Amino acid sequence: MRLGALPPAYDSVVCLTHRGGRALMVRNRRRAWEFPGGHAEAGEGVVDTARREAAEEAGATLGAVEVAGYYVLADGHVTVVTHAPVLETVPLSGEFETVEVREFDVLPPEESLSWADGLYAHLLRVLDLPGARP
Repeated sequence: MRLGALPPAYDSVVCLTHRGGRALMVRNRRRAWEFPGGHAEAGEGVVDTARREAAEEAGATLGAVEVAGYYVLADGHVTVVTHAPVLETVPLSGEFETVEVREFDVLPPEESLSWADGLYAHLLRVLDLPGARP
């Protein structure tokens, strides 16, 4: 993870969403629990992508979106990491891949996450965000 920097190019944006001291996550219909995120649309910046993905996948309106940095997977996929408080949520439309939205005191067990690689736990600890396991 490269903190405090934006890469020259990126493939996706993830937003570590939280509300009231709890991590807010979505359950993807084809995967498992994850934070909202996805690919940018044409002409869309990092913050705009984070806001759109949170709205589509969690029905969430975000407060100030902070860019934390980025990480590169072994296959070269570059993801920009953002985080933001959730100001409010509305019921999901059913149009997107999310089947449930839930707040967690701590992250669900690794086997219940879309990616059981420890990355979410690491990011939450490093950024001092709600949901990190003790």
